[in-house]
Amino acid sequence: MGFKNLNIKKCYETTSKKNELLETFYIPVLNESTRYFRIAGYFSSTALMVASRGIEGLVNNNGTMRLLISPEVSEHDYEILKLNQDGNLSESLDIFKDFDLSKFDDSDNLRLLAWLLANEKLEIKIVVNKNSQKSIFHQKVGIFFDDVGDAISFSGSVNETAKGWLENIEEFKTFRSWEIIENEYFNNDLTKFNQYWHNEKKELADVYDLPESIKKKIIAKKPNDIYDIAIMKKFSQQRHNNIKSLSLFKHQIDAINAWKNNNYSILMEMATGTGKTRAAIGCFCELLKEDRKILIIISTPQNTLSRQWKDDIERLGINVDRNIIIDGSNSSWKRDLELTLIDINLDRINNAIIYTTHTTSSKKDFTNIVEKLKLNNLEILFICDEVHAIGSDKQREALLSCYDFRIGLSATPDRMFDSEGTAVIKEFFGNKIFEFTIRDALNTINPLTGKPFLNTFYYYPRYVFLNEEEDASYKFYSRQIAAAKTKFEKEETKEAKLELQRLLMCRANIVKSAENKLPELDLIIDELQDELGRIKDTIIFVSNEQIKPAIDILSKKYISRSKITESESSRKLVSDSKTERQKIIADFKRGDVRVLLGIKCLDEGIDIPNARIAIIMASSVNPREYVQRVGRVIRQAPNKEPSIIYDLIVLPENLDLISDQNLLNKEARRALLIAQNAINYKDVKQSFEMKGAKIECL
Repeated sequence: MGFKNLNIKKCYETTSKKNELLETFYIPVLNESTRYFRIAGYFSSTALMVASRGIEGLVNNNGTMRLLISPEVSEHDYEILKLNQDGNLSESLDIFKDFDLSKFDDSDNLRLLAWLLANEKLEIKIVVNKNSQKSIFHQKVGIFFDDVGDAISFSGSVNETAKGWLENIEEFKTFRSWEIIENEYFNNDLTKFNQYWHNEKKELADVYDLPESIKKKIIAKKPNDIYDIAIMKKFSQQRHNNIKSLSLFKHQIDAINAWKNNNYSILMEMATGTGKTRAAIGCFCELLKEDRKILIIISTPQNTLSRQWKDDIERLGINVDRNIIIDGSNSSWKRDLELTLIDINLDRINNAIIYTTHTTSSKKDFTNIVEKLKLNNLEILFICDEVHAIGSDKQREALLSCYDFRIGLSATPDRMFDSEGTAVIKEFFGNKIFEFTIRDALNTINPLTGKPFLNTFYYYPRYVFLNEEEDASYKFYSRQIAAAKTKFEKEETKEAKLELQRLLMCRANIVKSAENKLPELDLIIDELQDELGRIKDTIIFVSNEQIKPAIDILSKKYISRSKITESESSRKLVSDSKTERQKIIADFKRGDVRVLLGIKCLDEGIDIPNARIAIIMASSVNPREYVQRVGRVIRQAPNKEPSIIYDLIVLPENLDLISDQNLLNKEARRALLIAQNAINYKDVKQSFEMKGAKIECL
């Protein structure tokens, strides 16, 4: 990313928020650095440990550190420095065996110091005041460089110790090399460091490298600072208690860092199946590491998705004091919400996660309870899954200004034809978007599997024609729409807008439910049966009008199937504490159900990794819809073959007419957006060109 993508403030100081200097500045900047120069009055290896996530990033960037410090070091640190000078580090500490920064051990600060020295990632020089043996070198400056040539310096009061970064009341200013006004101050800091490092300040100080300082006994051992060590241990234990089972990929860590660097508010625009849920969990684990009174609200479009979140978090072993469903499926949700807030305020519990829906979180009863019972010592993280839905006039009531931390998740957060709703969402979540697209996921290797994060796929357009009656209706509505557009452009009234929207919807429904799609579906299923032996792991996306005849087609072929529509309850428990929808999805994952038929409610967030084949019977021009539908079948799963997407493309009877050409181009635009990351994209494009579509304008 580089420093320019970080939100660097001009001044940092200790506040009531725990670990703020470390979490909002030191670790994120270190993580992007390739070199780090530091002048510190006091140094302790405890500082390396509390900043280990940043140090790890520096090392992964093939980076190095240089430290200029005063002669006083702790007894334990001195022993490491001495062992390094004697060449006995690895033999004495066995530091290279099972050393893992993700697992905390009481002596890891010493092991980390030893590892950095032995691997020539850290170089230390000792600065001695030339004029007085009783006074010390006490300046505090840090300088970072990234891999694109930008640099940042800071200058202030903080020492390079755990106590300095975490406990003391500290302050420092920052200077960015790429800002004209700040560049002079940055250059002063860099010049100062280089002069001391090369021993060019002889009138003030003598500078010794480690071998010489040890040989001449320049370094003075002082007793270990028990308080400093205790602070390090407390921080490290808090950090690892809640995330011991949480492993994260680089793009998820980047998303978490972007959230922290944007004042703990962000939109994560991540492709379905790339782990945006895990990234959000990683974010709230960062808060759980600290001694905070924290309420985490996770809002989703539907109860099934909320329960999926709850299952994922419990499976990961994330330790919170209370996990509770707060929505219409819980008849006592208002009382439970009130009690949860009261219990945190009264110190009966320290934290809680509530799982709710957009419908519930936007209700007055919900928002009034939260606003009334949120006291100053309680902080709230609001996680909004499928965040595009929250921008509607009604549901945006869920976006409370009292939420301290905010995360919006969606593969496509923009709201089509609703720039106002989109703007509301972006402003609430800090006007910062972290992206990890389908293309990124298909071109990034998962280090655990050696495969891309998403499954490669083929896209096959299947062309069907409007029948005579549908073709006539389509042309009729096209004429009506042209007239309505002219009227709206002249009047710009609400009535004219609503009439135009009605006509557009009527015309779209003709294409969506074209009669000739059903025999084409029958043909596709027969082809799959012949090729696979029996059809399985297949999702068919249908309209309301298509669902019954599509089920009839499957029934005549004796193919086990289930549907997920608004009728299948996400509240009613049917078995093993599963809702009706959860049981259908579980049956599909096991293979007891071979085909799922879904309307809108199957588009968003449902995790079905085994789904490999999609048949799109009905689709809109909304990019979010088809991005999510592709996402349903390109999640990775063991031994999964390339995914297949069949898309039923509607063509008019006469492509010579302008209105008919518009339909072709519209369908081509939609299809090529879906197919842009497909293995056979060139073939798809050529197929539309042969039909006469104007590809150059897509």
